[in-house]
Amino acid sequence: MSIRVPVTGVLNEKQAHALTLKLSYSMEGICACTYDENNREIIVKSENESNTEYVLGIIQTMILEEKEIRAMGSRFIKTQNQQKQTYPTIDQTEIANYFDLNGTMKKELAVELYSIFDLIFQNISQNYNAKNRKYSSLIPREVMDVCKYVNYFPQNAYFVAELPHDYYVLKQVKIENDIENFVRLNEFMLSPAVCFHCYQELKNQEIKDSIVFTAEGSCFRHEAAWRVGQHRMNEFSMREIIYFGQPEFVCQIRNDILEEIWDLFNELGFCGRIETAHDPFYFPQDSSRAQHQMLADMKYELVVEIPNSDISFSIASFNNVKDTLCREFEITSSMDKKFLHSGCVAFGIDRWVYALMSTFGLDIQCYPQKIREYYRR
Repeated sequence: MSIRVPVTGVLNEKQAHALTLKLSYSMEGICACTYDENNREIIVKSENESNTEYVLGIIQTMILEEKEIRAMGSRFIKTQNQQKQTYPTIDQTEIANYFDLNGTMKKELAVELYSIFDLIFQNISQNYNAKNRKYSSLIPREVMDVCKYVNYFPQNAYFVAELPHDYYVLKQVKIENDIENFVRLNEFMLSPAVCFHCYQELKNQEIKDSIVFTAEGSCFRHEAAWRVGQHRMNEFSMREIIYFGQPEFVCQIRNDILEEIWDLFNELGFCGRIETAHDPFYFPQDSSRAQHQMLADMKYELVVEIPNSDISFSIASFNNVKDTLCREFEITSSMDKKFLHSGCVAFGIDRWVYALMSTFGLDIQCYPQKIREYYRR
């Protein structure tokens, strides 16, 4: 069943879109949440009629919260339309033969493209003398507590559960075949981003000048089940370039990598843009942090637009978090003892693969020259 809630005169367009996204993470038992721009209604599809009152209550509560938030639109930093290029119409069911649209498996061509993109990004990182790292998929909860991750982004957090190493408990689990009554949280979370591990590595250290890392790893974010598919997954892979240094260094390296990736984006024949963005703070009392990120140009996102469709999504982000995280982890300069600045550039490798397949199809001969050259190596 569909529940429609009008927002005319209550929320503006930006607020309505922002609320629709938050609602996706705010109600159990729904299977869709959209915003109808023509009728200015939020539409929630529920799996059963019995929770209508529950759904309406949450929507009305969150509308009251959202209308107090100053919603800011993104500014375009760069745009590319590739107007002279003709793109094929791609059948998504064919892509699914190589790239499961629910994100559970990549096969053959998709695996090779994954390796190609990761190598491209790794080579770019070496232009900045990045030190290679390989981190665990697990990260201590105490590290994420320092970042206040669960406080700001509870909707995306994945925790790790375990059974106690207790003979009687383990025997009872076997007898009753009932796990839920015996599991407990352990001290780890599934890592939502690679960069947090670098802050853990450098915690309480003094850095002489600047330092750059690169690492590839699996990341995990709790998505609404009905939203998972195509470019949006619960588990995905990222290659990151993470940098620490004086404010001028952090600003410069982010801009240099941004320009290099924008050149790559154009060379590959993609359509899209780079725009200002902010992290997905869940609670209204943290909305000022999102506004600050936008106004201070702390986060840019590279958004690809898939030809012959209305699909667009972010495939990379370029971040300068100033001294916020170095302050929390007490990472300082050995020269002036001040907290360093830091940031990262993050590439969603799976999304680059999906974007390439959705733009050019499955024939390697139709791919951009750079991809063909890497493929032949």
